[in-house]
Amino acid sequence: MRRLLAATALAAVLLGAAACADDTPAPGSSATTATGAPAASAAAEAKAVCDEFNKLFAGQGTAGLTVAIGELLKARQGTDAAKIAAAEAKVKTELTTLQSAITELSAKAADPALKATFEQVAANVGKAADLAFLEGTTKAEELEAKLTPAFLSWIMPLATTCA
Repeated sequence: MRRLLAATALAAVLLGAAACADDTPAPGSSATTATGAPAASAAAEAKAVCDEFNKLFAGQGTAGLTVAIGELLKARQGTDAAKIAAAEAKVKTELTTLQSAITELSAKAADPALKATFEQVAANVGKAADLAFLEGTTKAEELEAKLTPAFLSWIMPLATTCA
């Protein structure tokens, strides 16, 4: 179980960090708004929202999901259909909680493109409630191969927006 939690947490940290890399303009570039004013405040706001997402996705925002997935895998190793159904329901609840937190972040984004990107990520997480990304997974050893592509597909829209 510890290996499962460690693998899930590591995947969340790495993927969250990759999605929200530093967006500081390159030296010598002069990011400006349409009016010619420095875009520093817009860039700072975007970085702040991306940093919040990184903290959410790599920390407490995914801790409940990590535990729920571990409990689901443990339940799937048995034959009790009620335990499996309860564990699946818990994973779905945690996905909904994560989706809501990402939706709240989208509301903090002033830039319409950034807002739309966060809304897309929230929608991606919401679509995962069908648990297809965990289909056939019953052991911790199988989890990374399933979870990494799923997490990447959820957050991929942020790779360019928050990079």
